[in-house]
Order: sequence, then C-alpha cells, then structure tokens
Amino acid sequence: MQLISTLALATSAAALVAPVAPKASTALKGATLDDQLKKIPGVSPLKNAPADYGFDPLGFAKVSYPRFGLPDDEVLRTNNLRDAELRHGRLAMLAAAAWPIQELAHPSLAKLAGAPELLSDGRSPSILNGGLVAGPVPAFLLATAAAIGYLDVQAEAKKAEYPAEDWIPGYYGFDPLNLVGGMSPLAVKNMQAKEINNGRLAMVAVVAYVVQEALTGEPVISVSEQFFTPIIYYPWVQHLLTDAFGIASFRS
Repeated sequence: MQLISTLALATSAAALVAPVAPKASTALKGATLDDQLKKIPGVSPLKNAPADYGFDPLGFAKVSYPRFGLPDDEVLRTNNLRDAELRHGRLAMLAAAAWPIQELAHPSLAKLAGAPELLSDGRSPSILNGGLVAGPVPAFLLATAAAIGYLDVQAEAKKAEYPAEDWIPGYYGFDPLNLVGGMSPLAVKNMQAKEINNGRLAMVAVVAYVVQEALTGEPVISVSEQFFTPIIYYPWVQHLLTDAFGIASFRS
C-alpha cells in the first residue's frame, strides 16, 4: 500500500513539472536542403513524385529529345515520362481486365448472337496469336485507336491550361466519382502511388498474357484457370454446398 502511494505521488509530481524541450537534431547541421534531397532515391529532380523509387537502370530519364516530348529541362522531361507511364498504365489496367473477360464471355456472346468465334482455340486476337484481320476486329481496332487519339488531344489541351511547372502528370480533371474530393495531400499522393503501381503491374500482366498464349497455344483462362474460374465452380465448393444443403434439407 505504501509503495502504491509513493508511485502515485511521484506520478502526480512528474505531471506538474514543466516539459523539457528536446535537444535540437544535429542531422541537418552543416547540410543544405539540396544535400538532403540528393540522398532521396528518385528519378524526378523534385524528389516528390509518387512511387518514384529511383529505378531507371537504362537511364531513360536522362535522355533529352524535344521532338519526342523529352525537353532539356529535367523537371519537364521527367514529368512527361511520368505522364506517359500513367497513360500506358491506365490502358494496361483496362486491357488486363478485358483480355480474360473477353475469352470467358465471347463464346457465349457469339453463340447468343449467332456469330462465328474469332479464334477457334479460344485465344484473344493479337499479333502473335493472329486473328487481327478476322471479322469486325479491324474496325474495332480502328475505333479504339481513334478514341485513344481523341483522348490524347483532349489531354494535351487540358495540359496547356496549366503552367508547365505547376502541371501534375496524369491529372486531367477526370474524377466523376469524386474519389479524391476532400482528401488530404498525403492521401492524394498515396492514391497516385497506388494507381501507378497497379498500372505497372498491369503492363507486366498484359505482356505475360501475350507470351503465355503464344508459347502454350492455349487461352490464358485455361493455362491459369485458378485465377479466372469462379469459386462456385470448384469441385470442393460444390461438394461443400451439396453437403450443407443436403443436411439442411434433411433437418427440415
């Protein structure tokens, strides 16, 4: 009891003592901001680009070629490269989802519409798979290319509305669901990092689709069916449901 009283008194006394200011950190002593920024791994000279891990083994970010949108100014050049990466990543995310979906849905849709299947082996038309000149594929590709071109023109017009030094790569004011509305700057940066990282993964996935189907001669939904088969179709799930409903039916 005496020990408890002593501890309580010591705690109360400590609460009344004025807090002591922590010692100033000496980490930045004698160092400039530029020196500290140089220690941050990143391709962008601003050192604040989302998901910029400094990975550029071939030095693409250092190549200037104004005719292809790579100006001599390092900030503008890395911003243009980041913008191109974001655009390709967004397109790749759509393609990564559309590729297996069309292989899953096309046979049923073709049968429903009474149209012939584009590839008899179930693979998606591509440069390596063939089938790019079959049926309506050329018209669809032209329409897709025209749509992408139109979006690029609109994107460049939107980009011209901002000073080059204030422009955010990949930002064109398109947020119909208002996902970033009310977000803090840190949350917005995290969202941007997630977008570009998923875009990079999607670009790798689409290349993997193409190579996998070219080497195996089978659709990706068959080669990697564990990723594209609904869980309801797995035998163990059907067996589990059969047993569960059978027991429930027996009890009723």
